[in-house]
Order: sequence, then structure tokens, then C-alpha cells
Amino acid sequence: MSYIKSLIIIFGICLLCQCNKVNHPQTNNRMNGTPFSMPAPAYLAMAERQNELEKQNLLLLASGRLIYDGQWREGKRILNSIKTTDPVRKDEMLILYAKAELTGKQPRRAINYLSKVKNREELTPFYQEQYHLLLAQAYEKQKLSIESVNERVKLDKYLASESEKISNRRQLWLTLTKMPAEELTSQVLERGPGTPLGGWMQLASIARMPYEPKTMVDHLERWRYQHPDHPANSILPSSIPSMLPWLNEMPQRVALLLPLSGPLASPGKAVLDGFMAAKQEHRHTSMRILTYDTNQGNAKILYQQALADGAQYIVGPLSKNEVAEVAALEHPVPTLLLNDADHLTKPNAYQFGLSPANEARQLALKAANDGYRHALVIAPEGKWGTEVTEAFMQQWQKGGGELVDSLVYSKSTDLNKTVRQFLHVNDSEKRAAALRKIIGNKLTSVTRRRQDFDMVFLLAYPSKARQIMPLLRYYYAGDVPVYSISTVYGGVKDTTRNQDLDGIIFCDMPWVFQTEDSTHKNWPESLNSYNRLYALGKDSYALATQLNQLLLFPAMGVNESSGILYLNQAQQIARIVAWGQFKNGQVELI
Repeated sequence: MSYIKSLIIIFGICLLCQCNKVNHPQTNNRMNGTPFSMPAPAYLAMAERQNELEKQNLLLLASGRLIYDGQWREGKRILNSIKTTDPVRKDEMLILYAKAELTGKQPRRAINYLSKVKNREELTPFYQEQYHLLLAQAYEKQKLSIESVNERVKLDKYLASESEKISNRRQLWLTLTKMPAEELTSQVLERGPGTPLGGWMQLASIARMPYEPKTMVDHLERWRYQHPDHPANSILPSSIPSMLPWLNEMPQRVALLLPLSGPLASPGKAVLDGFMAAKQEHRHTSMRILTYDTNQGNAKILYQQALADGAQYIVGPLSKNEVAEVAALEHPVPTLLLNDADHLTKPNAYQFGLSPANEARQLALKAANDGYRHALVIAPEGKWGTEVTEAFMQQWQKGGGELVDSLVYSKSTDLNKTVRQFLHVNDSEKRAAALRKIIGNKLTSVTRRRQDFDMVFLLAYPSKARQIMPLLRYYYAGDVPVYSISTVYGGVKDTTRNQDLDGIIFCDMPWVFQTEDSTHKNWPESLNSYNRLYALGKDSYALATQLNQLLLFPAMGVNESSGILYLNQAQQIARIVAWGQFKNGQVELI
């Protein structure tokens, strides 16, 4: 009980007096729907004044609050101290243990705890919901897709709001998109399309087929007729036939508007090479490719020229300014803009670039799901750094995270001095020096950093990251997880230099983790995504045949190297990223 008493000493009295006034960030696990309405120290303080039965109940609430706030280790310590013979309380403890293990990246242990729950029907709605949700998440992490989907089907009836149901169904769909087509087909045959799970499988099988627009609409209408009350209807367009004018036949003539000369020739040619490589892999197609060099002409005029030349699908342009110009035009044919536009795109045009902002949002989600709540941000000055940081912060705070502090650096920043000050190492040394003056030089002190954060979002290119990471370790923050986006990795295997990046967790397209740059080109870091642009070109070809699926379904798995793409409300085709980590100078997929 010493751990509990230490928390009470630090927090108990003041929190108990103000327990109804405490404002605590809500986690992305919908804390408003949980029984954990007060901060953990308040429960602990109250427990000291209660009889043994009520004391155990309050300890359970304290542990649950800690675990759902991401402090799962502390929560487990309290769980270990609880003694109860109540079978329902034991089941609640098992579910909390499972939540802690899942947060600690131990899905197999979580499944083991959940398998011991015996009285599910007697649990409160919150714990019933959590039982199925945690089991679904743990199964997915163990790559047991069918089991995960089945738990999400069961979870649906326990969710209180329609928005929660939609979110669960979209996550269910993402799990289905990762399953091989053959497995989907066999599951439909095994389970029968009449069951809720079988209906999901059948719909996912339809989405995989390369149907022409009219055939695809007919199949979906037939599925909806057979499953009028199926929950999957909520993730489909309300009127499937009304989508037909926006669906497209397989294009026979495609125009690429890319910089093929001038300063952006290398990025433009990388996209072109990727597109042509994907076409070569599909030799049966009679698709004709038209290329237009945007360095040799105005992008708007070239776009109109491509239409006049009979283009049925247009890819490009690439630069942000040219994308803005073309985005403002009318688009008689599907147009894939290879950069972000600052304003809403007109119909039939889709933004499909390498979006750092989208990566930052997914980073915020992952860090929150990993159990972290208090972030330090280190980012470069300027518009790019501000935009990406804002995208991270919006998602981070939406999920209940807190921005503790931020450091903005420039080319001339003295990083050694700045990082030292940012981590408040100077403050620790000043306090020690002051104490020495008071009690003498015999004082032995340990220099410390600030303790108010549990993760770092580092936005940097490799050269800056190689300077910052060793400083974080040197100034006592080497035990704190550091997250970054794809810009932190140059895409080139360089074990010696990349050892300075060890520990960084970063997101990227799956393609990057499956290939190595054997040419070792000395590309500028600001353009370190040439290999990613090659992959972007390949995906641009795939979307010529699969854009219809993105218009009809929440997400689609394009191919193994590209991962899952989805179309958001801003008409951006975004990617579900993969995650890697630097270990011993090498990148490992996690």
C-alpha cells in the first residue's frame, strides 16, 4: 500500500477538497461514458476513510482512471493490491488488466485476461462494451482478422451513439480491407450471406471485384435489397444509383501533367517512372499515356490541351501553385492533383499528394492509442512547420492530449543550448547550486530534466533529427518515446549515420519499409521522397481502375506496397500509414 499512500500524500487532500471542480483532459476512450468520473488521487484519498468493501471499490475506480489516462503501470500496481471475492468485480478487474496490457503492447496477454471473464451479462454497459472492443483490438494486433471483425459485429449493439457505431463499422471495414480476397470468398461460403458477419464478408468481396460502374451499382443494390437492415448500410452512400454519374469506365487515354524538365524534373520523372512501371505490370491494358511537361507551359493551358486530346483521366500537376490553378478549373474527367490545395477542390478532382499534415494527424492518434497524453513538440520555424504542427495539435487535443510546451528551431539555432533549456536541465542545476550554498558543498545532487511530458513529437529532416536525438538522450530524455513523420527518414539505408536516430517511431507508406534504395542517390533532404514519389506514381495508375471503389466504400486496399487508401470529405485521397522504428541504425517495421 506504500504506492497508494505516496499518491495520497502528494495529491489527496487538495484534490479531495476540489474533486468536483477538477478539469481533466478527456481521453480518446470517451471518458464521459466511463465510471471513472474523478481523478485517481481523489479516489485514493477517499478510500482511506471507507470500510474494506467500499475501499476496494474505490481502488478499482482509481486503477481504472489511471489505466484509461494512459498510466497503465500505476493502474496495474493498484489492481494488484485489490482483494475481492465478488465475481463481477473480478471480471471488471480482468477487463482493466486487459486494457493495461493492450496499452503496453501485449495483445496476447490481453486476450488471455479477457478469456477468463465469466459473467459478461452481469457487467455494466461500459464493461460489456470494453470487453468486445478490447478483444477486437487485441485480435487485430495478433492478425486474427476474422476474430476481430466478429467482435466488432458484437460490439455494435453496446455502443450508445450513432457516431460511435459508425466509427466501429469503419474500423471493422478497415480490418476487412486487409484480408486476402480468397479468404473473404471462403468466409462468405462458410458463414452464409444471411448472417451479419456473412453480410460484411459478402460486401467486402463485392468491393474487391473490378466491375464496370453499372455492374458495381447493380451488385450493391442487390446486396442492399438482400440486407435492408444490415449495419453496413450506414457506411455506404444513401442512394447508390445516384453515384453512377460520378463513376468512371476504365480510361483508355490518360494524361500526365508533370515537370519533366527544369528544377523539379527529378520528382516529376519519379512519378512518371512509377506510373509507367505499374502500367507495365498490367500488360493486358490498352491504355495510352499522354505526357505534358508543366515546366514548358502553363498548367491550366496544358490541362485544357489534355482534354482536347481526349484524356479520360488526368494525373497532375505536381507543384502546389500549379495544383491551386488547376483545382480552380472545372473537371470534366477524373483529375488526380498530386499536392494539397488550400481551398476546397471542385467536383471530380481529388488531392493525392504526400501529405505531412495527414501523417501528423495519424501520429497523434497512434501516440494517444499508445497511452500518452502530455506532449512536447519540436518543430522548424516557417509555414511548413506551423501547418504540420497545427494538424498534429488539433488531433492530439481532440483525443484528450495536452500540449505541454513547444520548441521552434531555425538554421541558426544553438540546439545544444536550446534543448538544454527546453528540458529545464538548467533549472535542476540552479536548484542544486542554491542548496549547496545553504547546506554546504557536500551535497550530492542528481541533475534532472522536466517531468511534465511523456512523449515528444519531433518534426525534422534527418540531418536535424541526427542532432536533436543525441541531445535528448544526453539531457536525460532518452527514456521518453519520440514520434515523427516520414520526413525523418531519407529512404536510404545508412546504418552508421542513422544510429543517431535510434528510438524514433515514424510513419510512412508501406512501400518504404519493403524496398531499399540500392542506387544511394545523394538527393537533397528537402526532396528525400523521390522513392515515395515513385510509389505515388504507381498508386496513381492503380486509382485509374479503383477510384470507383473509393467513391463507394470508406476505404480500399490498393496493393500490399501501397496499403489502404480512403477518400475524406475534403476530397483528399489519404493513406493509412505504416509504422517503423530506428533500431541500431536500421529501420524496422512495427
